[in-house]
Amino acid sequence: MHYDIVVFYIETAFQEGMNEEILEFAALRIHDGQVQKSLLFGQSVEEGPFGTASLSDHRQEIIEFFADTVLVSHQGTSCLRNLERTLNVYFEQVYWDTLDLARIFFPILQDYQLFYLAEILQLAKEEELSTSSAERKAFLTWKLLEACRKKGREYDLSFFDQAQIFLEGWSGKSFFDDLRREITAQFSDRRIQTDLVLAPMPEGLFSQNQSHNQKIPDSMNWVIECFSQNGIFEQSLPGYECRLGQRKMAKLIAEGLSSAHHVVVEAGTGTGKSFAYLLPSLWFARKTGRKVVIATHTIPLQEQLQKKDIPMLEKVLPFSFRTSVLKGKGNYCCLKKWLSCLSNPNEVTGRDQKLAILSTLVWLRETLTGDIQELAKVPGLITLWPTLNADHEMCNPSKCSKAGVCFLLRARKKAEEADLLIVNHSLLFSDLKTDYNVLPEYHQLVIDEAHQIYQTALQNLGSELSQETIFRTAEAIFRKAGPNFYGSMKQRWLTITERVPIVAWDSFEKHLDNIPELSLRITEQAKDLFQLFEDILGPNRTFRFVPNHTSLSWWELLLIQIENLSGRIKSLATVFQNLTSILNGEESDEIEELRYVLATHLRELQEIQETLALAINVRDPEQVTWLERSSRLYLKTSPIRVDEILKEKIFDRLDTVILTSATLSIANSFNHFLQDVGLSLTTKTAVVDSPFDFDKQMNFYILKNSLMSQASDQEKLASLTEIILEVAKRMQGRTLVLFTAHKLLQETYEVLQPRLKRIKINTLAQGVHGERTTLLETFKRNSKSVLLGANSFWEGIDIPGETLSCVILVKLPFWPPSLPLIEARSEFLKSQGQDPFRELLLPEAVIRFKQGFGRLIRSKEDRGFVILLDDRIINKYYGRYFLNSLPIKTHFRGDNNLLYEKIDEWLLGI
Repeated sequence: MHYDIVVFYIETAFQEGMNEEILEFAALRIHDGQVQKSLLFGQSVEEGPFGTASLSDHRQEIIEFFADTVLVSHQGTSCLRNLERTLNVYFEQVYWDTLDLARIFFPILQDYQLFYLAEILQLAKEEELSTSSAERKAFLTWKLLEACRKKGREYDLSFFDQAQIFLEGWSGKSFFDDLRREITAQFSDRRIQTDLVLAPMPEGLFSQNQSHNQKIPDSMNWVIECFSQNGIFEQSLPGYECRLGQRKMAKLIAEGLSSAHHVVVEAGTGTGKSFAYLLPSLWFARKTGRKVVIATHTIPLQEQLQKKDIPMLEKVLPFSFRTSVLKGKGNYCCLKKWLSCLSNPNEVTGRDQKLAILSTLVWLRETLTGDIQELAKVPGLITLWPTLNADHEMCNPSKCSKAGVCFLLRARKKAEEADLLIVNHSLLFSDLKTDYNVLPEYHQLVIDEAHQIYQTALQNLGSELSQETIFRTAEAIFRKAGPNFYGSMKQRWLTITERVPIVAWDSFEKHLDNIPELSLRITEQAKDLFQLFEDILGPNRTFRFVPNHTSLSWWELLLIQIENLSGRIKSLATVFQNLTSILNGEESDEIEELRYVLATHLRELQEIQETLALAINVRDPEQVTWLERSSRLYLKTSPIRVDEILKEKIFDRLDTVILTSATLSIANSFNHFLQDVGLSLTTKTAVVDSPFDFDKQMNFYILKNSLMSQASDQEKLASLTEIILEVAKRMQGRTLVLFTAHKLLQETYEVLQPRLKRIKINTLAQGVHGERTTLLETFKRNSKSVLLGANSFWEGIDIPGETLSCVILVKLPFWPPSLPLIEARSEFLKSQGQDPFRELLLPEAVIRFKQGFGRLIRSKEDRGFVILLDDRIINKYYGRYFLNSLPIKTHFRGDNNLLYEKIDEWLLGI
C-alpha cells in the first residue's frame, strides 16, 4: 500500500433527548502493515467520559492523526457522521466500512458483529476477545480488513471486471481497485475465466457412496436396541443418555412404518424426537427401498436435521444412506437470470442491491446448493432475489442452457435418489396443489412441528392477491422497459421463425401483437380495483367480506371493478391459449420451451382470475375472503376447514404418516388435533413425557390482580413496564417477554428501553432490531438483555443455559375473535351447533401457551422462572385447561412484591 490507513472505533451511549454521546475513542494508524501509532481517549468513572475534558477538546489532535489516510471502521457511516458532528469537522478522505466488506467477502456468515467475525475468522486469540475496549475493537477491525484483503487476492481479474460497474458511487470502490492493481502486478500469469465461475461440484450427487451390498438389520428390534442402555448411540455418541421416552417414541414410529398405520406422538422437550423419527425412517427406507419424506415447519429445525443430527447418524450407523433437502423454486439461484442481471446492471438500483450483487459474486464461487438461505444476512438481497431466483416463467431446467450446472435441477435429482428427503410444510402443500408434481413419489411421511400443519394448510390451500402481484404478472408479459415475454419474442423473432418455419408465424404474430395493449389495460384496472379496496378498508388492518355487504352501495361498484379486471385478464389469457394452439403438433426444442413459457403465463393469469372469483362468492359458508394490510394491501381467501382435504390428499393416499410435536394434546386429549386435521379418533396416539424435572428446574409464578384488572391502557403499560424492569434488574437481563399484540410490544419498548439502558441492560424488540434470527443471535451473545417478542417468538426458540433464565408471558395467547379467519370459523362452528370458544379459541390458545411456556427449559441444566401476568388462568373456569396441559404440577401465585421476593430467594439459592 502506498498510503496509511487509520482504523478507528468509538463507544457511544444514548442520551435521552440528545444524540448519542461518545464515551470512548480509539484509532490506530497503520503503515506498511504495522501499527505506526495509536490515539486513545478513554472513560474516567469519577469525572466523565474524558476526564474533565470532552472529545471535542482533542479535535485538532484527531484531525492531524487522520490526515492523508484512508479511514476504516466497522460501524457504518453513522459512526463517522457521529464523530464529525462531535468534532464539528468533515473528513473528505476515502472511507472503508469493514461491515460492508465482510458481507461481500464472507457472505454466508450468520452475523457480522465484530466479535463474532473475530471468533469465526480467527482474527485474534481467544483471550484477546475477552476485552471489549475501543482499542481492541479497532485492532480487530484492522485484522478484519486484512482478512477481506487476503480473500480478495484469491480471485482472478474476471471477478473485478464483473464487479466494476456495481462499485460506482460506493466508498469501498478504491479497496477493490487496490486489489485489482495488486493482483495484476503480482499474479500476471493467473488464468482469467470468461464464463460463469462456480464452486467445483463433486462428481456424484452425494458425498457418501452407498453400497447396496450392505446388510440392513431385518428386525425392528434393532431400532429399539439402538436407543437402549449400551446401545449403539450410548456407545458411539459422547454424552448420549438412554431416555425411555425416546425409545418409546422410536418404537411407535418403527411400528407405524412397518405396519403401515398413522401415528401421532406428542414428545415433551428433551425427548430427542428428531433421532426418534430419523433412525426408524432411515432403517425403513434402506430396508425396503422406499423413500421417507420428513416435513418441518421452521428453517432452524430443517438445518438442525441437515447439519447436526444426520451427520451424527452417518458416523454411527452400520449402513450408509442418502439424504437430501428440497426447497421451493424461489429458494434457488437461477444462473441464467444471474448472467442476465450482470448484463443489465441498470436494473440493479440502490446501494444495498449493488452490494448484494458483490456478495453474490463471491458466494457463487463457494456454494454447492445455490440456496438463498446461505445468504440470509446480506442486506438488499431480499428485494433483489426475485430477479435472480428460479421461480419464474422461463425456468424449465431440463431445457436450459445451464442445465449442467443448474442448482434447482441438481436439488431435484438429489431428491429423486435420496432415501430420506427433508422438505418444509409449504412445499408439501405445493405438491398437493399441483397433483403431486413437485416432490418425487413417496408413501411414508413424517411431519414434525405438526401443531402447525392446520394453519399451514389454511395458508397454502387459500390464496392471496396484491396489486404488486398483478403488476408483476402483467409486466412479465409486457412492459416498456426491462425483460418481458413480448420483448423477448420480438428479439428472437427472426431466429425462431427461420429455425422452425413450419409454424403459422403470421397468425402467431397477429395474436402476439395484442399483448401490449391488453397488459397495460390490466395494470390500469388493477390500480382502480385496489384503490377501491383501500377505500373499503379505511384505517382498519383487516376487513372481511360477508353476505350483508351485497346490499351496500359500494358492493355494486366492487362487482363492476372485479368483472372488468377479470374480463381483461380473460382476454389476455385467450391470447395465450390461441398462441399455444398454433404451436400444437410441433416438437422442436425451441417450440417445446415456448409452450412451457406460454403455459406458465396462462396459469398465472388463471390463478388471479380464480382468486377474484372467490372474492365475490361471499355466500359459501366454508370459504372466507378478506382484505388485509401488512407491508402492502392483500386480498385473501381461505377455506374454513381443511380436514376433508388433508384426509383425501394425505392420510388416505399414504401408507404411513407420523405426526409429532411438543404440543399436540390439550389436558392429555388429542381429539381437537385429530378432528382438525381429518384423522380418525381411533388413530394411534401417545404422549411421551419430557425427561426434565420441571418442578425442580423452574418456578412458575402467576401474578394476581394482574394487567387485566388495570383501569386504562396507560395504567396497563405502566404496570407492565415496571414489572419487566424489576424482574430484569434482578435477573441482570436474561429475560424473554412474550406479547400477543405488536402494538403493546412497541409501546413497552419505547418506555422500557431508556430505563433499562440506564442500568446497562440491552433491550431488543421484534420489529425494531431486525428479523427473528438476528435478534436471537444478538440475545445469545449478550445475556444482559431483555428480548421482547410477539407471535413468532412463542415457538421455535431454543436458548439453553443461563442466557435465558426468565420468560414473562404478558397474556394468555387467545387469538382476537375479530380476525377474519377466526371470525368465519367461529360462525361456521355456531352453524354446526358447536361452541366456538371451546372448540376453537380455547384449544388454539392452550397449544400456543404450551409453546411459550416451553421456551425456558431446553436442557437438564436449565433453571429459571416463567411468569404469567394474566390471572384469568386461576380466576376463570377455562384456566384448568391451561394448567392441566403443562409439565409442571406446582406454581406460586401472588402480587408483585411476592414475585420479587421469590426471584431474590431463587438467586440466593434459598
